[in-house]
Amino acid sequence: MPQGKKIRVGIVSLGCPKTLVDSEVILGKAQGAQYALTRDIAQCDVVILNTCGFIKEAKQESIDELLKLLEMKKEKRLQGVVVMGCLVQRYAEELQKEFPEVDAFVGSGDYMRVAEVLKKVEAGQKFVSVHKAGYLAEADERRIALTPPYSRYLKISEGCDHTCSFCVIPSLRGRYRSRAISDLIREAKQLAEEGAKELIVIGQDITKFGWDHAGKSLLPQLLEALGSVREIKWVRLLYTYPSTLTDEIIQALAKSKQVCRYIDLPLQHINDKILRDMRRGNTKKQAIELIQKIRAWIPEVVIRTSFIVGFPGETEAEFEELLEFMREMKFERLGIFRYSQEEGSPSAELPDQVSEKIKEDRFHRAMQLQQEIVRDVNRRFIGREFRVLMEKQDEKDPSLWTGRSYMDAPEIDGSVLVKTRKELTVGKFYTVKITDIQDYDLIGQT
Repeated sequence: MPQGKKIRVGIVSLGCPKTLVDSEVILGKAQGAQYALTRDIAQCDVVILNTCGFIKEAKQESIDELLKLLEMKKEKRLQGVVVMGCLVQRYAEELQKEFPEVDAFVGSGDYMRVAEVLKKVEAGQKFVSVHKAGYLAEADERRIALTPPYSRYLKISEGCDHTCSFCVIPSLRGRYRSRAISDLIREAKQLAEEGAKELIVIGQDITKFGWDHAGKSLLPQLLEALGSVREIKWVRLLYTYPSTLTDEIIQALAKSKQVCRYIDLPLQHINDKILRDMRRGNTKKQAIELIQKIRAWIPEVVIRTSFIVGFPGETEAEFEELLEFMREMKFERLGIFRYSQEEGSPSAELPDQVSEKIKEDRFHRAMQLQQEIVRDVNRRFIGREFRVLMEKQDEKDPSLWTGRSYMDAPEIDGSVLVKTRKELTVGKFYTVKITDIQDYDLIGQT
């Protein structure tokens, strides 16, 4: 490594928003250790790759990114490559054998060792640290924003105690652990001081927040406490599990003026046999009753859900039942995932694994149906006005802007495309009248 100047460190963050928060914490620790941070990977001396190891596509993306970085190192455009996160937690030994050129491997629970890792890499020493899974930072640990300053993630918990048969998250992230409400409010105030107008509350299951030390959900109390942070205009909740979404939580969402009328409710399927094999802890009847309750108690609510197609044993009739459920419920937001047979998960050993061809066919049929549903749903918004958080001005046409309504989570949902003659500012809210629709987006004007 060069002597007499600061080592330039950058990060490539893959996977979910929880990993993104981890990456912000990692960068904070690197900066605290007096390393120079840069967003331009081509200008780095050392690059940290924070990986995802959840399903096949995510693992492949992590490997592809690693190969790019190792090629840069081979060409001497990089001096060090550090691989961290869930892929390392899951495949530490295999990765060390397959990629001996990597300078350091760090699991998902060892981020407190960032300064030590970089010091070893700087000295040309190999480093491996894979211990307890799932790092959970606190408010006094510095974060370097990887999102726009007006929209920040607030990670309230780590790990998962659910036993879904298709999922390996508990082995990647550890047992469920919640943070203290006082610590979260301290962090929320810090983020607000840095310019946050929207807080996106995340965890593997935020509805279980507090269960590990209070024996019940403390999410209603957290939402009430967040109300004291006046600068935060939107609080958005991601990952509310259907089996742990209680009446008290729904009432708290309905009562709060900050919380977006947006519920992310991953149902995964609706057929009772499939739900049982998935170990989801709820039935079709319970899911329908929950959706009806949410829509009755929270006016203007938008429900986002996700479904897995091609789960082992899923018949054509069971898939058709899922499509019919989609037609009946008309979810405003919905994601479809092809089942990924993950070694170490109970469902990987189930008989009647579905072929990739059938998974692909069902994926496209479900997505096509949802496109039609969203088109019908969005038509009802034409002529209405919404508060929109402006995010980007078109480089070629200054009169065109892109923003989000309360119905849209960043990087997940659609946008509001705005035509205006006014001077707008990124990160501020404006009233927009919807005039048309385009695929999953709304079109409007100020």
